[in-house]
Amino acid sequence: MIANRRYKSRFTNRDGEEWEFEYDSLKKEGVLRGSDVDCQDYRVMEGRVPGLILNEEEIQWLRKAWAEATITE
Repeated sequence: MIANRRYKSRFTNRDGEEWEFEYDSLKKEGVLRGSDVDCQDYRVMEGRVPGLILNEEEIQWLRKAWAEATITE
């Protein structure tokens, strides 16, 4: 039995934009989607999202979520 295969974290920034980070521990892949980018999927690598500009508040949240999702690896 596989427990906690997926990790999810949601965040709303000070402008009301909503973000969701999802990590699949079996595939070792992370995805970020948000209302600011029309809920398009962006691949997260090592807590960063190439090609997407995030503000400092969003960066800090994503780094924390990535660390929590990958802590057991």
